[in-house]
Amino acid sequence: MMAKTSAKPADRLLAVVRSQLGETESPTGWTKYGSWWAKRHVKPAAWATAAWCDMFLAWCAAQAGLIAVVGDHAYTPSHAQWFKNRGQWGHTPRRGAIVFFDWGGTRDIKKIDHVGIVEAVRDGGRTIVTIEGNTSNRVMRRVRSLANVAGFGYPAYLPEPATPKPPAAPALTWTETMMRELPTLRRGDGRDPNDPRRWDVKTVFYLLHARGHGLAGGIDDTVFGAPLEDAVRSFQREAGLKVDGVVGPKTWPALVRVS
Repeated sequence: MMAKTSAKPADRLLAVVRSQLGETESPTGWTKYGSWWAKRHVKPAAWATAAWCDMFLAWCAAQAGLIAVVGDHAYTPSHAQWFKNRGQWGHTPRRGAIVFFDWGGTRDIKKIDHVGIVEAVRDGGRTIVTIEGNTSNRVMRRVRSLANVAGFGYPAYLPEPATPKPPAAPALTWTETMMRELPTLRRGDGRDPNDPRRWDVKTVFYLLHARGHGLAGGIDDTVFGAPLEDAVRSFQREAGLKVDGVVGPKTWPALVRVS
């Protein structure tokens, strides 16, 4: 961990984040950020090679002595909800804020895809300079409009934060909680344009692509039709799961690779 200095907390965190510019993942997807996070949580083998944008921020916050106010997360929707539950959520860009992105352009926390930190605000708040992990598989500086910003988390930076205490162990592990919140999906889901599960079907569609069971072009990725069911069955067969074409509590963890 970095030694404490007289620098303001946000400056201290940004200094750590900048020091990581150019860091990249290995060909297997392994990063020091995922490995560090996994050793302190569950399923080390899974998290060491998982999507690492949020684990990167947790690692940097720990080095700066600020993890208690920045958060210790690997799943971006949970991290955003953590800020909202603490009354530290909004839509105004600020230097040092944690910025959450939804590439679909909504402000729905459940649909958040990616996270970074705001290094600077430009053009009267219309443009932000960010530093993000796991963007093109490395740590990079980006210039973004607010078009895909779902919102900002505002860490309660302390004048001189004390050494953070480890978070209390939850009744359920983070993985168990996330898996329990995911809906069971089956053929026919998403046909109704107003069905909120269309977004969950879309998640399954692209997780199957990532696991080598992608579908051909021209198929609606928000509708659980016969082709998607066939792809799920193929994945279940390969994963040694019950082959029923239903994405439930056994199939979700395998798709996300947390089982």
